Amino acid sequence: NMGFNTNATTIPALVERGDLLISDELNHTSIVNGARASGAAIRIFHHNDADHLEEILRQAIVKGRPRTRRPWNKIMVIVEGIYSMEGEYCDLKNIVRVCKKYGAYIYLDEAHSIGAMGPTGRGISEYCGVDTADIDIMMGTFTKSFGGMGGYIAASKEVITFLREKCAASIYHNSLSPIVCQQCLSAFKVIMGEDGTNVGRQKL
Repeated sequence: NMGFNTNATTIPALVERGDLLISDELNHTSIVNGARASGAAIRIFHHNDADHLEEILRQAIVKGRPRTRRPWNKIMVIVEGIYSMEGEYCDLKNIVRVCKKYGAYIYLDEAHSIGAMGPTGRGISEYCGVDTADIDIMMGTFTKSFGGMGGYIAASKEVITFLREKCAASIYHNSLSPIVCQQCLSAFKVIMGEDGTNVGRQKL
């Protein structure tokens, strides 16, 4: 019921052998563990470098899989909204542009940016002016800005239905307790100014 487990169990449900996962070199350990457990091939691009990401994507599409040269079943790029150890934020606009150009899926970890970035706290996508419809999977946690516990995935109905049936965390973990859910809801209201104060806006 934490963001670490959300990444570590969701990524192996989304990609597998025959898929290619392209990860920022400074991604969190939870992403690294999830990637290694998935069975997918892994490529690393230089931190926040959309040009290097494009080079890797181009070569991956041209060359295909090692030895067979068959096309990859799926290519997914993983980045973080804020890289917690460096305090740097993602060059999301350019990374999304590259992913759309080459038809790669994008997985965005908003653990440290949701509730902290953007005029209304909606995260790095709002801060960078990126349409969330262009992001395939958005991951986040309730343990940072919201003072609760647990992690979440936001995606299309089809992806969420798939994860409910295949993701180990969805199948074997317990649901959040009512008191934790209420804490998260209360934090949402403060951030969005629905508590009758401007405390949330002042902190943003």
